[in-house]
Amino acid sequence: MFGTSGIRGIFGKDVTSELALQVGMALASEGKVGETIVIARDTRKSGTVLEYAVAAGANSCGANVLRAGIIPTPTLALAVKRHNARGVMITASHNPPEYNGLKIFDKGLEASKKLEGEIARRIEKKEFRIVDWKSVGKDKLVHGAVEEHIDLCLKNCDVKLIARKKPKVVIDCGDGAGSAITPELLRRAGCQVIEINCKLNGEFGRGLEPNAENLKELMKRVIAEKADLGIAHDGDADRAIAVDEKGELVGLDAQLALICEKVLTGKKGTIVTTVEASLGVLEFIRKFGGKPFVTRVGSLYVADEVKKKDAVFGGEPCGEYVFPESALVADGVLTALKLVELFCSAGSLNAAKKRVPIYEMRREKIRCGEKGKTMEKIGKEFENVFAGAKISREDGLRADFEDAWVLVRASGTEPIIRITCEGKSEKRLTEVYEKAKNLVSKNIQ
Repeated sequence: MFGTSGIRGIFGKDVTSELALQVGMALASEGKVGETIVIARDTRKSGTVLEYAVAAGANSCGANVLRAGIIPTPTLALAVKRHNARGVMITASHNPPEYNGLKIFDKGLEASKKLEGEIARRIEKKEFRIVDWKSVGKDKLVHGAVEEHIDLCLKNCDVKLIARKKPKVVIDCGDGAGSAITPELLRRAGCQVIEINCKLNGEFGRGLEPNAENLKELMKRVIAEKADLGIAHDGDADRAIAVDEKGELVGLDAQLALICEKVLTGKKGTIVTTVEASLGVLEFIRKFGGKPFVTRVGSLYVADEVKKKDAVFGGEPCGEYVFPESALVADGVLTALKLVELFCSAGSLNAAKKRVPIYEMRREKIRCGEKGKTMEKIGKEFENVFAGAKISREDGLRADFEDAWVLVRASGTEPIIRITCEGKSEKRLTEVYEKAKNLVSKNIQ
């Protein structure tokens, strides 16, 4: 039921109002009567239906519900933290508009696998604590979550520097939840803001995955407006991706490395990243006095290690960054302002990204319906195919050589298997990549 980012699927098929009702009932049943659950959603048209269903389920099992409306996932996490509550974010992040999902939070953190397991068990067993009429929970619309998040962001960035530089920023929220906060945040910080795809009507103006294909309009607009940078969100604004002044993507690895440098300039310490991190990112962290710690893919695991290791920052190559000063979840809103601050310090993102050592890398997605069975079959052959490599099975299958590495893992949110490969030369990269692709292709179910 739960993947790496909660429950996600096609509305009306995989994610239904009945399921949302049961999630609300199960989550409320896990707490005491009278406890609080905060609910929010992104801009998807199916979000309202699921919002009311979750609220009804929670109320019927004795929980009080605070409905925060359309806000980003990190904004919801901050509200959950402030109310010392649990929460439900109704979003499918970067997935197409026919998808939706339910992501659980617990006191500012993404729900543990244990809590998700208990919710799934209650739903399967129909084990809910239905209260009598006197104990039915209250339902209340609340405001202020956006203002709280804006205040936090402004307090944790050099707004005097930003206000002095007055950078021109093109912001593309993909008509997602970031539209409710990021343009206003940037204005308050002193930026000249140009908005594209910042409506809240659920009519997405572009694909929600912030990649090169979907950000062509943003890249062109940065050049046309002679802007200093562009910033794009995914559907729920837990990510922010930068475009430099030449209308080029900064690049996921370079962006992560530059944010790590910026953090380490202010405070040395551990930086948590994942098994997908590039050699260049790890080298950059060490160069500026940081200690990289590698964990599983997923902001839940990154945040958990940031907390355990008292790390100064946690970042994934996909653009999800965890800042200890915010709630311990991926915060694309704070990331957006950090990227503006980075530009103001560097003077040019195009020049800054060239300082990051970037080796040859390929990332590919291969569609696969039976991910689990396919990964099992691949696992039986993996060590023989990559003989002589250091093999890790902590998160997918990874083979490390001195001059290259490859990671094969099933996506937790989509019916795909991802291949990530990096080499210190094009020849070595191709050798390792072809072996991985052939291995996956012949075992596809």
